[in-house]
Amino acid sequence: MTHAMKLIGIDIGTSSIKAVRIGTDGGLSVEAAVSRPYAADGAPTRDASLWARLAEEALVELAAGETIAAIGFTGQMHALVALDGGGRLAAPVRLWLDMDGAADLAALVAAYPGSLAAETGNIPLPDFTLAKWLWARRLDPGLSQRVIGLYCAKDYVRAALDPSAPFVVDRNEATGMQVFDPFADRWHDDLLARAGLPRAALPRPVPATEAAGVWRGIPLVVGAGDQAAAARAIGALVPGVASLSLGTSGVLSIPLAKSALPAQWDGAFHLFPTGFGDDYQVIGTVPAFGATLRWLQSLFDRSMAELDAAALSQPIGGGRALFVPYLAGAGAPHPDHDLTGTLAGLTVASDRAAIVRAVYDGLAQELAAIAGEAAAIGAPTETIVLSGGATHLPGLVATLAAFLPGACRVVDAAEASAVGAALTALDHLVPGNALGISTAAVHRAQVLVPRDDWRQARAAVLAGGQFQQKG
Repeated sequence: MTHAMKLIGIDIGTSSIKAVRIGTDGGLSVEAAVSRPYAADGAPTRDASLWARLAEEALVELAAGETIAAIGFTGQMHALVALDGGGRLAAPVRLWLDMDGAADLAALVAAYPGSLAAETGNIPLPDFTLAKWLWARRLDPGLSQRVIGLYCAKDYVRAALDPSAPFVVDRNEATGMQVFDPFADRWHDDLLARAGLPRAALPRPVPATEAAGVWRGIPLVVGAGDQAAAARAIGALVPGVASLSLGTSGVLSIPLAKSALPAQWDGAFHLFPTGFGDDYQVIGTVPAFGATLRWLQSLFDRSMAELDAAALSQPIGGGRALFVPYLAGAGAPHPDHDLTGTLAGLTVASDRAAIVRAVYDGLAQELAAIAGEAAAIGAPTETIVLSGGATHLPGLVATLAAFLPGACRVVDAAEASAVGAALTALDHLVPGNALGISTAAVHRAQVLVPRDDWRQARAAVLAGGQFQQKG
């Protein structure tokens, strides 16, 4: 049995710092939460010192007057924070959404004799850290000689809180850099040499539950990337139980047992060790999930609550209009940042409600199609647990629950990644504990599959063609 204690989890997110304090007296309860945006409009920041300052402010607020047993970390993956010997930035900070290094990555791939997908678990993408490093090195050819430490966002903040903390990274984040071999569990020396990235500048890979540093006498636990942390919070590290995080992106994370890994891995889905054991996460994404909802708001100058109510007035899956949700390109397992979205089948009768319904259906059918492709490679979904801010939209949740395979549940806390970080801290203190956020079932009035005409529209866009709707 877990003794009563208090823990803090902190999420170094794309647009804000989020932190929670949890208690374990008789179960798990979220006692307090803090959210500190980087900017009033929710824009991301590339000021790593601001991450650290806001993180410490959040910790001070949550720890005040409390006895905190440990602090766990999570955050956005794929960032580039390169430091020199004086602890200064050796290159501009880049985030996962910065695609500056696309051409540099393409040049490396063209000259590479092997398969990056087979050797790093993922198709080479400009989202990942490797591309950002190549870009920074092209701008500054002396960077390789000056850099002494390459950090992800959460580990930079941990080091800022304790400058004497060990230089380590969890395997989940390490794989997100695309210079780590998750199958052999080591940094990829040949790839490092080709990228001009010194091996000495990379941290030591460790389990997510390892302590590395101290803040005000409280152990700092390494943690894992945001999707792995969210999965930890909601119990989605068990085969068959998937996590669907609805935030900036729509991210479907499905556990895959190491023994079930296909013999020939093509890297189309993202593949990351969870950091909590030997198993992997298979991840598919809708990159512009949150941006699509903001697009709807700007298109109609209405709140999401109003638009959600409009969608509820229309039958799920029954509209004529079709929407393929690639407003910021397609994500895994068909990654292509150059693709565009499609809204087809409009008539003079296509009012606001019909268009919102088409968008909701398109988002849900895309996620259902991704889940179907994951099942085909051995990662089925019997239960899907939804988390994130968009779970407060009942019409959207109902649409997702209608199309997604398996029983859908919605988590009762929006900050699942921060809670997962706190549970990672608990895992350090109490190995093998099984606490997680409680969930409530979502009523499924119907079970739908992606429509044939929508599948045809999706296939046409993925193939780079145009869809011609008949009738």
